[in-house]
Amino acid sequence: MFVKLINRSLIVLSTSQFSVFSPLCSKVMSAPNLLRVETTENIFVECQDCTGGDIRVQINVMNHPTKIEVLDSTSVTLTRQNNYQMFGQVKISAATFSKDPRVKQHVYLQAQFDDQLLEKVVLVSFQSGHIFIQTDKTLYTPDSRVVYRMFAVTPQMEPVERDPRTRFENTIDIEIVVIPGLWKVVARFYNNQQQRFSADFEVKEYVLPSFEVKLKPQVPVFYVDSSDLTVEIRATYLLGEAVDGTGYVVFGLMQDGQKKGFPASIQRLPVQLGEGRAVLKREHITQTFPNIQELVGDSIFVSVSVLTENGKRPGRLLMQLNETNR
Repeated sequence: MFVKLINRSLIVLSTSQFSVFSPLCSKVMSAPNLLRVETTENIFVECQDCTGGDIRVQINVMNHPTKIEVLDSTSVTLTRQNNYQMFGQVKISAATFSKDPRVKQHVYLQAQFDDQLLEKVVLVSFQSGHIFIQTDKTLYTPDSRVVYRMFAVTPQMEPVERDPRTRFENTIDIEIVVIPGLWKVVARFYNNQQQRFSADFEVKEYVLPSFEVKLKPQVPVFYVDSSDLTVEIRATYLLGEAVDGTGYVVFGLMQDGQKKGFPASIQRLPVQLGEGRAVLKREHITQTFPNIQELVGDSIFVSVSVLTENGKRPGRLLMQLNETNR
């Protein structure tokens, strides 16, 4: 932006300007090489090596190519006191021009001295300034609230005037454009509908962090005369960090390929720093199967689900039930 301001400074040899010279008394008109609609532009006029009385200069902006309409005009007076050089200001309305951004449009810029007319064809620009848009995040989940802010500046990087009643930019039109997975906040100036400024952000489903649950019994088999069976629970994220949450446990019996749970064994227990402990007692089994001797050779299963604030992960274990430990 700093470079842009330098290029637009009113220096005769600047690349963003043109200058028109007259060989008589070295009359000069210097202006930007394009005129922006609805924007005040400075036009520099000078009469070098001039002496004598005051010189009135009429500055006109005429429609192109017919020159039948004056789009804006101003006049300045060159005097000995201002060294026969001065700025005039012109501002052209956007209503005069086509809204089609593909069409290049021009105007005539004229400086009428007492005895000489300087004239140049100038390109018209619809760039009314810049709108800067910011969102509070770049990634959102569905149905979340998007907070954004914006501010507008003129081509000279000055703030756009505000409406004191609403405290919003009174020349900004706002809309939301929806694209699956990608959203845009889009703003544009009313007087320059074809030029849009936008900020992108993405909407994605939240993916739960992955963790695994491992179960390890303290003994490899359960004997029918054992008082209990303890199973160690370990839950860790895939990167190794311990999981904190709540474990839901149920023990049961596998018979003929079917699972039969022990209702009395259902437990809810804490998992802290990735560790927990579930206990199956002998009476949990006998409340469902009073004759425990009939179960010799069958398998006991344990199912554990660890629930965190962000999701759930199951763990399962199968082990055999044996005769009396002797």
